[in-house]
Amino acid sequence: MSHDNNNREKILAAARILMAEKGIKKTSLADIARAVGISKGTLFYHFASKDDLVNDILADHFTNLVDIAKAHLPQHLKNNNPAQILKMIFEQFTNDLDITRLDLYLLQEGIQGNENINQKFLERKRYWRKVIADDLETVFGITDPVYSSALGAMLLAIIDGLALQILVEPGSVNLEEISSTLAEMITLLASAESHQRSSR
Repeated sequence: MSHDNNNREKILAAARILMAEKGIKKTSLADIARAVGISKGTLFYHFASKDDLVNDILADHFTNLVDIAKAHLPQHLKNNNPAQILKMIFEQFTNDLDITRLDLYLLQEGIQGNENINQKFLERKRYWRKVIADDLETVFGITDPVYSSALGAMLLAIIDGLALQILVEPGSVNLEEISSTLAEMITLLASAESHQRSSR
């Protein structure tokens, strides 16, 4: 790992810890530079603003989650248990409350007119919708682009909504029941789609 990369990783790790302890708004770039033991200039070399830093924490975190999910997918597919796959995805994407707070912070910044961060936020969400749509094809055999696109958007909305509910009221959501119900619904849709294809 290069020195630049090493500094970047240290900055992101320190920022996550400080923001969890002090809150995002109360954590300054000077605080983060001090915690890492670097100058503010070095920090600015990597991140032009706190928003860019938060965005990269989220991007790295979610990329890591996607890699973990893809690594576990073959095992769950072998066991032919789509509900378990959904539950694994929901758990991974909702169990880190600090990440949910950072995501909400960026959403708020974007809504309030920060175009740079809004663009990055939207790009990331578009990417997750595509990843989810691809996984639905792998797990359930959904191939109709309209269905897979709509389901990708719906599942991302469910993940965002569940993360928010868990943040506000931990223990209020039964992921087992939600995963089982959704798996049954998507399986029925996949079956109907398959029937349509074969009767054409």
